[in-house]
Amino acid sequence: MRVRSLRWLAGFGIAAIAFGVIGYSVADAQSVEKLPDAEVHSSAEESKPPGWDGTGTHPGQADFDQYCRLCHSMGMAMKTGPGLGGLAKRIEQGAAHEGKSVAARLLEFIKNTDAGNPDKTTDPYFKEVQATVAGPGIQMSLRGGLPESADDRRILNIIDYILRFRDIEFDQKQYLREVAQGRSLVAGETPLEWGAPACAGCHSVGPDAGMLGAGVGPNIGHTYVLMLQRGKDEKNNYTDGLKDILFGENAPKAHHYYADVEGGRPLTDAELKVVATYFEQAARDTGTERDSNYLPIFALLFAAISIILLEPGIVNVLFAKRHREYIDGPYKEEDHHEEPKAPTVNEQTGAAQEPEKTPEVTEQATGAVAETVAETKEEPKPETDTSADKGDKDGKEEDKKEDS
Repeated sequence: MRVRSLRWLAGFGIAAIAFGVIGYSVADAQSVEKLPDAEVHSSAEESKPPGWDGTGTHPGQADFDQYCRLCHSMGMAMKTGPGLGGLAKRIEQGAAHEGKSVAARLLEFIKNTDAGNPDKTTDPYFKEVQATVAGPGIQMSLRGGLPESADDRRILNIIDYILRFRDIEFDQKQYLREVAQGRSLVAGETPLEWGAPACAGCHSVGPDAGMLGAGVGPNIGHTYVLMLQRGKDEKNNYTDGLKDILFGENAPKAHHYYADVEGGRPLTDAELKVVATYFEQAARDTGTERDSNYLPIFALLFAAISIILLEPGIVNVLFAKRHREYIDGPYKEEDHHEEPKAPTVNEQTGAAQEPEKTPEVTEQATGAVAETVAETKEEPKPETDTSADKGDKDGKEEDKKEDS
């Protein structure tokens, strides 16, 4: 394989790696997320795997995915069994059981559960759940499907994973409903509860043709970006950042309507939530610096530049010099255009002979030939005899003969 082909393969390899990184980032974004420390139940410290520092893959994730995820989600969604989101709080708020912690009760339940022998489970909370969710009796399989060789530490790893993580949940219908409600408030189609003026009275919002506004103020399609920069309350979709935009220290004077003071007309918490959701969607529709994902573009550019740098043929086409001194060596016409000559056979010996190669004409040889031609032109031509001279010579020769 030629070196040039290997360079092409290297370029495509770099592009493949770039797209692999993109694919990994997308897959990682769809995985479960770690609960904030404030929401992790205290029992998690009791079940924490030894040596796990909170980073990397959790030791209980593989077993949960293999034995538990088929019937249970890590959120509130119901499958064959109930969702495990908020399980620790539900157990704690339910009936007590021998003064045991949440982790200890879960360990006991998993070890003793048996669909064919419901009396083995004595915890009142789990008995109630089974009776109300899946019908009377314990429905979960023996030890949750775990092998008998699974010791307490392995089960506690699963429990700790349940207590620390949750599914990333997204209710599209609810989200779109909030977007529509927020747009109606921003456009003034639905009046705000305390009578503050609608944003569209002065501003347009992104490319939305129905939100052109009066043009008094700037386009506010980037509001969500400012909310992310100024707010910290991620749980409430950065509504604290929206408050700062409306009536913070750096808010325009025209925003005095929204101030949460005596005589002001602030937005309610419910209004702030739906308006924030609308601005989030407006940012996606508008395409902002914070919202846009430039990774695929940079990956393609990087791959293209790499191919150009690795493939000299492309550089040759763009930057070839007149004397055809290419970056991978002097250009030889016969190497690119002359068809190879077939070997000849010596008639006397019968042996194959390689065809004679055309000698290369170097700059020195070219100069020598030029000098020879110049010298030839400068040499005087020999004198030719005229008819008169020839007659004189013949007469002299006859006189010599007569004297002799």
